[in-house]
Amino acid sequence: MRGLRLSSDPSGRVHGNGEGAGYKHGPEPAATIFCAFRSHTRNIRADLSFPNGIFAANARRPSGRILSMHFTKMQGCGNDFLVFDPEEVEGVDLPDLARRACDRHFGVGADGILIAAPSGSSDLEMVYLNSDGSPSEMCGNGLRCLARYARDRGMAEGDALTVATGAGVKKLILFEDGSSRVDMGAPRLDTEVEVGGFRFLRVSIGNPHAVAFLDSEAAVEALDLPTIGPPIEEDTVFPEKTNVEFGFAWNEREVRMRIWERGAGETLASGSGSCAVAVAAMSKGLTHNPVNVCLDGGVVEIEWSGEGEPVYMKGPAEYVCEGELL
Repeated sequence: MRGLRLSSDPSGRVHGNGEGAGYKHGPEPAATIFCAFRSHTRNIRADLSFPNGIFAANARRPSGRILSMHFTKMQGCGNDFLVFDPEEVEGVDLPDLARRACDRHFGVGADGILIAAPSGSSDLEMVYLNSDGSPSEMCGNGLRCLARYARDRGMAEGDALTVATGAGVKKLILFEDGSSRVDMGAPRLDTEVEVGGFRFLRVSIGNPHAVAFLDSEAAVEALDLPTIGPPIEEDTVFPEKTNVEFGFAWNEREVRMRIWERGAGETLASGSGSCAVAVAAMSKGLTHNPVNVCLDGGVVEIEWSGEGEPVYMKGPAEYVCEGELL
């Protein structure tokens, strides 16, 4: 696979020139990248080798420091991201940037990076990479953060935005407090499969999810996700790998959920994962529309009227800090 970079050429915004094979996550001691930050008081696809044709990741990690660039850190229900303007990262190896900057010991720390790129068909385009440098078609919490970022910086006008993603164009309505309601499109439900001793319902929200409901909240809380998550994520029954969610329906309006994210590991929240769990719960008759999905980092509200209808997600997007990578 080729290395991913952001190009100023709109006909091929993302292009590569790297080599690929067997990258293992881990920092190089010489790459100290975080200098200083200040807290907020205010509130591409040229390579189609990845699922849904988003872009391919570079697998070789060269030595050396990241060039100085500005970032803004944001979070949605604890799902945290480093957001970059496109001019900051033009020509930069994006998978390498994601791996270095998202490292929670040798970098700033985040679940992924977001780039608010210009788009010829929408108000903006979301370029998203996980903390391991891999791309993803969709990130619901990241989408809300990117929309707020773009509006606040005048990159998009008004409270109704369209954002191009690897899972299609998404429509958002932004509210005064920075939260938003997102049309995530119609979900696709697949067959159930047995993996790792659990029974999963496969759900696509533009990206793949495997949802299992357990018998009790205690069973969900007791899961050792770093142990059980990776082999399920990478099981051959999921050709594109998968996000792995475990849930328990407290009542017909609330679901407890934990997630092992494809390419990021255990995270405090997932927007598309919340949609998948809510859709799975409603399809099984465990809950009714709408559903509050309760995550380690907060709560999102999910609406779904049934087969063929879009899923709507409402949740927060908050600033954390700004800083420079060196």
